[in-house]
Amino acid sequence: MIPAPIVKLYKTVHTWTGITCGFALFIAFYAGALTMFMEPIARWASPPAPGVAQTPLDRVPALIDQLLAAHPEVREHGFTVHLSPREDRAARVTWEVELPHDESDPGHTHEHVHWWAALGAYGALVARQEEPSELGEFINEIHMRVGIPGQWGSAFMGVVSLLYGVALISGVIVLLPSLVKDFFALRVGKNLKRMWLDAHNVVGITGLPFHIVIATTSVAFSLGALLFGAQGLLIYGDKHRPTMQRFQAQFRQPQPTNEAASMLPPAQLLARVQAQAPGFVPEAITYQRPGDKAAVARFTGREPGYVMESRYGAVALSAVTGEVVNDSLRPSQQEPWWRTTMTLAGLHFGQYGGAVVRWSYFLLGLAGAWLFYGGNLLWVETRRKAQRKGDAMPAQRRDTYWLAAGTVGVCLGCVAGLSLTIVAGKWLHGHVDDMHAWHQVVYFAVFFGAVAWAFARGAARAAVGLLWLCAAFTLAIPLTTLAGWLVPALGWWAHTSAQALGVDATAFAGALCFAWMARVTARRVRSGAGDSVWSARGD
Repeated sequence: MIPAPIVKLYKTVHTWTGITCGFALFIAFYAGALTMFMEPIARWASPPAPGVAQTPLDRVPALIDQLLAAHPEVREHGFTVHLSPREDRAARVTWEVELPHDESDPGHTHEHVHWWAALGAYGALVARQEEPSELGEFINEIHMRVGIPGQWGSAFMGVVSLLYGVALISGVIVLLPSLVKDFFALRVGKNLKRMWLDAHNVVGITGLPFHIVIATTSVAFSLGALLFGAQGLLIYGDKHRPTMQRFQAQFRQPQPTNEAASMLPPAQLLARVQAQAPGFVPEAITYQRPGDKAAVARFTGREPGYVMESRYGAVALSAVTGEVVNDSLRPSQQEPWWRTTMTLAGLHFGQYGGAVVRWSYFLLGLAGAWLFYGGNLLWVETRRKAQRKGDAMPAQRRDTYWLAAGTVGVCLGCVAGLSLTIVAGKWLHGHVDDMHAWHQVVYFAVFFGAVAWAFARGAARAAVGLLWLCAAFTLAIPLTTLAGWLVPALGWWAHTSAQALGVDATAFAGALCFAWMARVTARRVRSGAGDSVWSARGD
């Protein structure tokens, strides 16, 4: 049995670490849940290629010949042949051209211009510059750095992840004495605080393995560069440098021979990689130095049974002879240290187990977000009851008032902002030049507006309106698709793939949930105890 003073100490640690990092963790978990379906969201937000059909794989050699003749710069930059069509890929062949930048500025971000190419109706080359949707990447930025740019955001989330780990450990220690008795006890009744606490404990314990994985991998991602640098300096010295140089060399462009050579058709290269790397499932071919004797066809993909992101698994063949040039990035052939790193990445992003794991991560992410939202409000309610000594209706303390308002504003502002910025991907298409910048403008305008509204109105009054706002913005996702199908003149579009329609269906279900929460909260605001954070009478 754990002594009561120890339990009390860890309860205090759990409470304050949870409150300290709860806002950031809600944003990270809610946005992280959406990143489980980054690809379907990108497909939903990407416009169809205007008037160009997907080039069949057996006609890609003719497309490549015309592309190299019309755009010689592709010989230097390379291009990618996508093996499966998707809405967020305008054509079978795409490539990027890096814009000029100041080499003396180490903090400068390299920017690229995106191109796609296809064969027109009469076999002529059609090449066009068009920026793909960056909606998925923006949501992932919010997830990884909660909107704080660059290394500052990574460092901040690294500290938050460490506190998150402390909160997990202390929470388990607090629950150990009553774990068997109260584990599945969900006491529904008039004591809403007791019910919320029971639900908080059940969700926290049942999701504990997931939270341990997320906390551990988050620290590795956020502080990894700093930790690796310190490790190399203090432990390995320069001994690890040859290994890193050998590893980095696998991603560099091959040295050109300046001798022209015919390349094998993509279909033949695909057959070669399937024969020489059985079990590997390629998704795209990236050509490096195309048309040169040293040309390399780099297949990226996945290998069933291994936990990792598919963009990091690769097999490189000579595009001229079809012989394997490099097989060490295929999951089953990777060095132990890189395999460990990729496993951590795959565990964090749910890159294993198919749809079952993705949906599980999605639901666990939403449950985790609720955990931090509810944890803050539980603390507020506990403070309220502690104030009841002789006064049956004490006034709300300012610290509880501000924490409650901040919790409502930050959490619901994040939800509403992400829903509206998803919709903006279609609403603003063709009307703005920099869609990524507008995703930021829309999200942060809603987010900070919600925070200001919550502080101005108080948690109770603001929560009802903000929940209805979340419901409206989330419902706008499927309604926009419906409007694009019914009224093509709007300039929107309605993709009919299962992945794109799945975004609409999930958003519709989410809107219903937010509407239900708004109705329940409104009833609580009207009838709750006057000194409760959920009562408008106490404001």
